[in-house]
Amino acid sequence: MKSNLNLELVSNNYILNNNDTKIKRVKKLDYKDVTASYGINNIHPYPAMLHFLVVRDLLLSYSNENDNILDPFLGSGVTAVECLINKRNFTGIDINPLAVLISKVRTTHFSIDRLNSYFNVLLHKFVISEPDEVSFKNIDFWFTKKNIQDLSKLKKAIYRIRDIDYRDFYKVVFSDVVRKCSLTRHNEFKLFRKKDLTKVADVFTVFKNISEKYIKEYTTHSQYLKTNSRINIFEGDIIKEGNKNIKNNYYDLVLTSPPYGDSKTTVAYGQFSRLSLQWLGLEENVDKNSLGGQKIGKHSYLPSETLYDVLEKINAIDLKRGNEVLSFYNDLMDAIVVISSKIKQNGHVCFVVGNRKVKGYELPTDIISKDFFEYNGFTFKETLIREISNKRMPAVNSPSNIKGIKENTMRYEYIVVLQKN
Repeated sequence: MKSNLNLELVSNNYILNNNDTKIKRVKKLDYKDVTASYGINNIHPYPAMLHFLVVRDLLLSYSNENDNILDPFLGSGVTAVECLINKRNFTGIDINPLAVLISKVRTTHFSIDRLNSYFNVLLHKFVISEPDEVSFKNIDFWFTKKNIQDLSKLKKAIYRIRDIDYRDFYKVVFSDVVRKCSLTRHNEFKLFRKKDLTKVADVFTVFKNISEKYIKEYTTHSQYLKTNSRINIFEGDIIKEGNKNIKNNYYDLVLTSPPYGDSKTTVAYGQFSRLSLQWLGLEENVDKNSLGGQKIGKHSYLPSETLYDVLEKINAIDLKRGNEVLSFYNDLMDAIVVISSKIKQNGHVCFVVGNRKVKGYELPTDIISKDFFEYNGFTFKETLIREISNKRMPAVNSPSNIKGIKENTMRYEYIVVLQKN
């Protein structure tokens, strides 16, 4: 692995020259004073969201109006929203049904009058409805009996909305209500039962507050979504289904942020989504189906000396953890092979990654991703670094998986920019 970085201050940017690798610390991309969940992106919380202003900067730098943009790890649709605002066409795919639902709602133009009309109908039906029987694993552990009944009544009323788009809007509201009316610690991205069970949120009140909040966001910001951009969002795995539903050599820019890997110690999208998905009756094996979620046996050689350098150090301590790391990068390489085939000649990719630690060693995913894309016919342009200050992520984690041993989580985000030859 290359080392001996030279640091010099150039105006407001820190430039790290790593031999032939151009790595630029760009302080203006930090956006510390602007929340990532501003505006339409305030519709439903989601872990580790891309900052919308970073996405906007990259869209304006590496694409033009009416260009075709692909996000193979869609998340909650931040890139999709920015494509609408900035008049780009967008395709996005994600394995998480909740992410797909949130993304569709954030990019749909609604009538404010109809949203308010359905809201009033739902309030009335909630009061007069009888609850249905609802059961799934550990439901009584995560919810009080009263809230199970009230959530059942609310779900029944929402599912009777005939217009799919407006039903989806209130399904997203319902998902947020589920989280806030559960017995979980709401400031956590993983599932932990709170200790103080004396204060449990009321379903009716929370539904009313969240609905009003979301409708207000649309009232304020929906005018920016009135464009002719084509938006195509669907559920699926980029590795397994990318060649079926996404055109080859078609996209001017891929702008995405893949999972960090190892959901047990980084961002557990599945745990964050589980209760909502269970209530909505949707598939909830998100972490298992994510990159590195299933361990591999034999694998082909991966084109990155940097990867094997750090893997050797991890294997010397813990072969099992080393195999988990290898599984993630094996899947990442498979995804990059598919992604590479989708981009036009001379098109760009902006790959936003974080470098997590395993057994005390940092995994330089930025350099490894660069190696993988170069192997697939890309020329490296630069890596931009920004400080993470407002993502929904834990302040510390346990990369060793040993109780009591904690480390700070990723402080920086690396934006690897490449161009297809």
